[in-house]
Amino acid sequence: MNFDFTPVFENYETLLTGAGYTILIAVLSGILSLVGGLAVALTTLYGNKAFSYPLRFFIWLFMGTPLLLQLYLLFFGLGQIGILIPAMLTGILGLGIHYMAYNADIFRATIESIEKGQNEAARSLGFGRMQTLWFFIVPQAVNRALPQLGNNMIIMLKDTSVLSVIGVAELVLNAQFEIANTFRPFEFYISVAVIYYILNLIMETSLNRFEKKLEGRR
Repeated sequence: MNFDFTPVFENYETLLTGAGYTILIAVLSGILSLVGGLAVALTTLYGNKAFSYPLRFFIWLFMGTPLLLQLYLLFFGLGQIGILIPAMLTGILGLGIHYMAYNADIFRATIESIEKGQNEAARSLGFGRMQTLWFFIVPQAVNRALPQLGNNMIIMLKDTSVLSVIGVAELVLNAQFEIANTFRPFEFYISVAVIYYILNLIMETSLNRFEKKLEGRR
């Protein structure tokens, strides 16, 4: 077998463009999943039952079904009833909502792990319920959740490759375009794997440094 990586170097801009979209999707989906996950967790724990029970069902549903199926439902299913969402937006929403469910479960568990005495102490000092949550409970819960949330973000970055099935021009789909032109699947897929590894390494290193900084401030 003759391997030739020359086509990869000749078409590196296509891969870099795909990597750029991959990072953009991961960042936007990550923000949605974190902010939404915290909101869902707080609502299920402290909100009205009329909202908390449907949200608990939402968590169960999205954690119990595959990401690929959810993307198909958002892109093709909604399109069938006349709700057309661009592929890029579908990918961001699909990834964000999928990991929102997982992050909500993590936030809920870490919030419940905070000692009840801290809540009582804050209330005795004159802090209201919302002030106690935002200034005492939530910051500690986020600190405790960081390792698990970081793992989810790394997994989500790799899961952006699934978006190629709905036509999002991320890293994998761009590589497939060049494979169709050059007939060099091994070389391009190996290159894509290397790019993913580098992105994961950068994210993992950044998260570790961020966690160490937070530990130094505790």
